[in-house]
Amino acid sequence: MTKVPLPYDPKGEPIKEQVPYNGATFFTTTWKVPESVTYKGKIIYVHGFCEHSDIYTQFFDDLSQNGYEVFFFDQRGAGDTSPGKDAGKTDEFHTFDDLNFMIKRNLDARTDKSEKFILGGHSMGGGIVLNYAINGKYRDEFKAVFCSGPLVLLHPKTRPNILVRALQPVINLLVPTLKIDSKLTYDYITSNEDWKNFIKSSDKKLIGTIRQFNDMFVRGEKLTQKEYVADFSPTIRLLVLHGDIDYINDIEGSKKFISVLPDTVKHEFVPVEGGRHSLFNERKELYDDTLSRVLKFLNEEA
Repeated sequence: MTKVPLPYDPKGEPIKEQVPYNGATFFTTTWKVPESVTYKGKIIYVHGFCEHSDIYTQFFDDLSQNGYEVFFFDQRGAGDTSPGKDAGKTDEFHTFDDLNFMIKRNLDARTDKSEKFILGGHSMGGGIVLNYAINGKYRDEFKAVFCSGPLVLLHPKTRPNILVRALQPVINLLVPTLKIDSKLTYDYITSNEDWKNFIKSSDKKLIGTIRQFNDMFVRGEKLTQKEYVADFSPTIRLLVLHGDIDYINDIEGSKKFISVLPDTVKHEFVPVEGGRHSLFNERKELYDDTLSRVLKFLNEEA
């Protein structure tokens, strides 16, 4: 398929870097706040399954134009960090070890060493950031977490069949690097045709390893367990957004997570009516509403 042009013309220009760590070269993107705009804070953002930086061009440009610097990296197993045969090659240890490295790198670069950051994420990345607020190494360095369509539970329309799901832990032990096609449906991602066509043309096949899938699902299911979620940091404010017709990650999973969240956590849960999976790539009226809700949340303590 011929690559479709990016359906958005950004006002800013991101800074691209290559950062080596632990056997991988990470492709990073930083959206700086314009000099004419008051700096309000820094966001470290964790992407979803098989995503890359271009998908977030509009969202990150809008955040930076509103005072929030954004740091993003193509994770191990995804994007330009792990093309070709390396796609999908990651696991629970590397997921959080790599994130710790990137967080520490940004913390060390602060001019104000007392500044606390904001952690954001989508889908698989949403599940990662929710877990990070529970047991992340540097969780005390964050004042807020926001996420969209977090992977807590897969929607029945996307969920692997019962046999494959039951066998995954066994396959994970025997052949963890075996690759399988996620068979995600692009129509489930967004109702914005321009973004959908861009994602179709720019994405590699949505393939991951058995180990990657198994770790994602286990990580999400832990977020439904009250004893586990009890350790969510009470000093981190939380915003969870989820499209009510998300057929990739089930909104019922987010509701279950919210139901076991301790009362000590200041939080907001927003079901987005008519929203599909990728709210930051949705059609204009949904995107504008989602962006407005995120900025309102961030500005409360800017």
